[in-house]
Amino acid sequence: MSYERHFTQIESAQNERLKAAVKLLSSNHGLRNSGLAAAEGLHLAETLLHLPGVHIESVWIPQSLLNKPEWLTMSALSDVLENGEVRCLVLSDALYSKLSKLSTPTGPMIFFKPVNASAAIDLNQDIVLLDGIQDPGNVGTLLRNCAAAGVQQVALSDHSAWVWSDKVLRAGMGAQFGLQLYAEEDLLKALSSAKSKIPVRVTSLHPKSVDLFNANLKTAGVWVFGSEGQGVSQAWLDRASEHIRIPQSKTIESLNVGSSSAVCLFEQFRQRR
Repeated sequence: MSYERHFTQIESAQNERLKAAVKLLSSNHGLRNSGLAAAEGLHLAETLLHLPGVHIESVWIPQSLLNKPEWLTMSALSDVLENGEVRCLVLSDALYSKLSKLSTPTGPMIFFKPVNASAAIDLNQDIVLLDGIQDPGNVGTLLRNCAAAGVQQVALSDHSAWVWSDKVLRAGMGAQFGLQLYAEEDLLKALSSAKSKIPVRVTSLHPKSVDLFNANLKTAGVWVFGSEGQGVSQAWLDRASEHIRIPQSKTIESLNVGSSSAVCLFEQFRQRR
């Protein structure tokens, strides 16, 4: 099936729209200020194009991708192309490489408006806080862990990596789109107005810490995971009602935050099955 009539061809590196897109992608700060995010690759495209209510601003397609079966058979493609507000731009592979941040650009590149949480935080359900996690790979891994372990609410501190950056999107494999994402401030407000005490769980070597496999994780609560270097901030350590220790052999000092979050969240998942 051909969709060529829906495409706008870009022939020159001097094209103003292409130059603007390249400039936007040059920094997360600029992209974030524009109110847009960008996702690259067929997996993320398939996820994005299937989501109801997501505003797609533009789709950039390298020429070599146009006739590949995996692109032409993408089930949601026709819906996007029939929407007159979405611009589909085709450019040579050489021009597309100016957009891509991948060593081997694949396309497509989709600019879209980040998806905001659709409801207030529900403290009757679990929520994970990413406390100052700056590494994009770790943030993406944590988002995937949350989604896989059935935690649908995630809050991020201001010092964590931007959840819609290209590196976090790739590491999270689109997990962002299935989660309710909040700021740390939203979580603090929800906790301050809670009518009952909400468990706040941190992993630590506190003298009164409980072995993870002996901890009762059947009640919904807040998990706080801190950065690789600093760990959980003192402010959240002070708020913690449950200090949890992950048992492990003495051959290694500690687990990284991606691994420790997976161990904790899946032990919780196991206890509730």
